[in-house]
Amino acid sequence: MDERRQNWTCEAHHELVESLRDINNKLDKVIDRQIAYSEISARIEEKQERLEKIVTNGLTHSVTDLSKRFNQFCEEAQNRFGDLEDFQWFQLPVTKFRDKIFWSFLKIVLIGGGVYFLIYYGDNIMRRILP
Repeated sequence: MDERRQNWTCEAHHELVESLRDINNKLDKVIDRQIAYSEISARIEEKQERLEKIVTNGLTHSVTDLSKRFNQFCEEAQNRFGDLEDFQWFQLPVTKFRDKIFWSFLKIVLIGGGVYFLIYYGDNIMRRILP
């Protein structure tokens, strides 16, 4: 009976064995591609993590640096405003003059015109008034 089992095979046995070999080869190729994909994915993740660390550290450093610069600028501006407040005795009259400069200029022009008129035509007017 043992001999019978060993020698006995069906007709589709050889085709089935070849089909299994083909399937096995295809599975090996799929496994190889999957392994390569997982290695590439791992490298990409490592590179992504490195980039995230670089960006995070760079931004943190930049924000800290900008904060220090901004604080320094604010301190300097505050000192300058303090210096300006010390010169209010000069600043207030100059500001008032600046606000009234148009009318002041107009008054100066009118007074100058009057003086000019008196100098050049004053003699003629005096002769007509006092004969």
